[in-house]
Amino acid sequence: MDTLKKRNQPYRRMSLLWDSLVVGAGGLFGALMRHSTNQLASHLIGGHYSMAATFFENMAGSFLIGFFYTLLRAGTGKSHYLSLFLLTGAAGSYTTYSAFMTDALLLARESVLLFLVFTGGQIALGLGTVWLGSRIAQTWVSRV
Repeated sequence: MDTLKKRNQPYRRMSLLWDSLVVGAGGLFGALMRHSTNQLASHLIGGHYSMAATFFENMAGSFLIGFFYTLLRAGTGKSHYLSLFLLTGAAGSYTTYSAFMTDALLLARESVLLFLVFTGGQIALGLGTVWLGSRIAQTWVSRV
């Protein structure tokens, strides 16, 4: 048994390395998309930083996670690597939960009402966009 484990160690290390590279590539893609979204929001709304960008990133990220998660569960031959690239890497670096929490804290210090609208709205709409992404993917899968 020990010799079998030793024989499989190089494969496990290569698999872990490959998985990490796939997540990293997805993370690079997601980070570039997030930066582009921030730049676009800054250009459209003005200013250096915009809570609107955080809001859009959370909603779009929620939609994409729901959409791709459902497609990947429907079954493709390469779902492991696609999941690592799209969900863990790209969506993980694109979505902005930490920025969302920072914005929520800043709003809570200014206005409880704004805090409740901002956080409650994103949670409710985030659930809705995950559901919408999943439903669209289910419809797409059923037609293919």
